[in-house]
Amino acid sequence: MNWRFEYYETLGSTSDLCKTRAEAGEPEHLAIQAFSQTSGRGTRGRTWSDPGGNLAISLLFRPANPAAFIAALPFLIAVALYEAATHFCPTATGPSPFMVKWPNDLLLDERKMAGVLIETGGRQGRSWVVVGIGANLTQAPEIPGRRLAALSEKTTAPSARAFGEMLVVQIERWSAILAGQGFEPIRAAWLTRAHPVGTRLAVQGCETYITGSFSGLDAQGRLLLALPNGETIPVVTGDILLD
Repeated sequence: MNWRFEYYETLGSTSDLCKTRAEAGEPEHLAIQAFSQTSGRGTRGRTWSDPGGNLAISLLFRPANPAAFIAALPFLIAVALYEAATHFCPTATGPSPFMVKWPNDLLLDERKMAGVLIETGGRQGRSWVVVGIGANLTQAPEIPGRRLAALSEKTTAPSARAFGEMLVVQIERWSAILAGQGFEPIRAAWLTRAHPVGTRLAVQGCETYITGSFSGLDAQGRLLLALPNGETIPVVTGDILLD
C-alpha cells in the first residue's frame, strides 16, 4: 500500500487533524488513526461516541475528478467496511450478519456498527476529500434511541490498528475497480450486500417521513423508494430506517 499511517493515542477528531493537514498541502493517501477520540463527529451534526478500543480513522484523498469520485465514495467505503468486517468474522455457513444501509452505514444484525462522514474542501486544482470512519469493534456506546452493535458480539475483536489496515486494503482494492471500470461494479457490489429489494423502509428528513419499499439504486447511487401508490421516487438525502 502507498498509504502513510499516523497513529495517536488520543485525538479530539481524526478528521479535524486530517483536514488541517490537507489545507496545509499534505499529499493524498494520509491515514490518521486515534485509539481514543474525544470529539468525533457523525453525519448531520451528530456526535460519534467513542468509548475506546474502537476504530477512529480518517483518510485523505485528492481525486483527479472530484465530482465522480465523491458520488461513488459512500458506496465504495460501505463495501470496503463490509469486506473488512467479514475478513475478521468469516461466515462459512448461513447468511452474513453484516449488511450495508444507504448510503454508507454498516449494520450488524440490523444494528449500526460503523458509520462514515465525508467532507470536502480546497480550491480548484488542490481540492481534497477527507473520509472519517468509525466502527464499533470492542464495544458499542449506549445512546438512547439508537440501536448499536459491536464486532465483539460475533468474534474476538481485532485491534483497531489491524482493522484500520485491512479496511485501507479493501478501499485500495475497490478504488482500483472504480478507476478501471467505473461506478457500476461498486453499485452492483453494494446491492448484493444491502437489504433485499422489497424491504420496507422509511425515509426521515428534517420535516418529512416517507414510507415505502426498497427498489434498488439508480445509476447515480440514489436510493429508489417504491411508494404504496405505485410511484417510485429517488432519494437524495435523509435517514433510512428499516421498517
